[in-house]
Amino acid sequence: MPIGVAIIGSAKQPAVQAATNFELKAIYSRSLKSAQDLASTTSRVDLYSEDSGSGKSYADILARSDIGAVIIALPILVQPDFIRKALLAGKHVLSEKPIAKDVATAQELLQWYKSNIDTSKIFWAVGENFRYLTKFLFAAEQVSKLGKVKNFRVNVHSLMNAENKYFQTAWRKTPEYQGGFLLDGGVHMTAGLRMLLGSERLSILSAQSQLQQPSLPPVDTVDAVLKTESGATGILSLSWGSSFSDQIFEVSCEKGVVTLNFDDVTVNGTKHHIEFDHKGVAPEVAEFANSIFNGRPASRQSAEEALADLEILEQMLRSGEKDGEKVQLHLQ
Repeated sequence: MPIGVAIIGSAKQPAVQAATNFELKAIYSRSLKSAQDLASTTSRVDLYSEDSGSGKSYADILARSDIGAVIIALPILVQPDFIRKALLAGKHVLSEKPIAKDVATAQELLQWYKSNIDTSKIFWAVGENFRYLTKFLFAAEQVSKLGKVKNFRVNVHSLMNAENKYFQTAWRKTPEYQGGFLLDGGVHMTAGLRMLLGSERLSILSAQSQLQQPSLPPVDTVDAVLKTESGATGILSLSWGSSFSDQIFEVSCEKGVVTLNFDDVTVNGTKHHIEFDHKGVAPEVAEFANSIFNGRPASRQSAEEALADLEILEQMLRSGEKDGEKVQLHLQ
């Protein structure tokens, strides 16, 4: 029998409806209008919002016995409170990346979860759709076949301009958290790099940061030099305020080189085009549903994985604030 699920704040209903072990029961948003917009392509779903009056609040969703899970994709600063309330109500949770605004908040939330919730029965998963993208999975598999990693480089640059829908989001436009778009988008890239490195754990980094576009505070660009525990070195260059436009991940190994350039994966000179597969959200949601159905949490969705992604990005920002001071990584 499918598990009843509620979507909290995000347009993920196509992925939920595609998951055989989920049945979408409700959608919650801060306003009834936004909830109606989210549900415009969905029939027979109950709508909840902050302005819908009695019986239509978030607490009312959590009180429903026919809803066993919630998928939370809200602004970064408000997510922890919604996560706690859902877990206390006995609901499984899939929350959006980043896990929290900073490592300290994430660690506090994770410790609270382990201390107050039966983690063998109630799962808290953190979404990271890059872990489900076919191109990253294929590239990571190829890297694993080529022996020890020797060197790597990641260059991801674009310009977040005023026409972009994400720029128009109020909480992103005026961020009250570290890094601005670097935090929101950068954890995807640290997750992607960690996938490609496999068992090679990052251990130390040094970074420089800057603000290229005044409309993208507090900083929009960070460039880091990193080293793994085994001694492999590399660079991670991220910017959402750049005139460059690229998304390239390269890994040099004992037996060759793997390059992921947008949707092309090149392995020792042989190019493989990987068709765009809808951002990986559908398999992410499906695995969350299956983990509940089978009673086994998915390792790719663990809070610890999300915490490791966040640590790299946060320490890049911290090092940049201190003019390149070396910082150790402890959560990889």
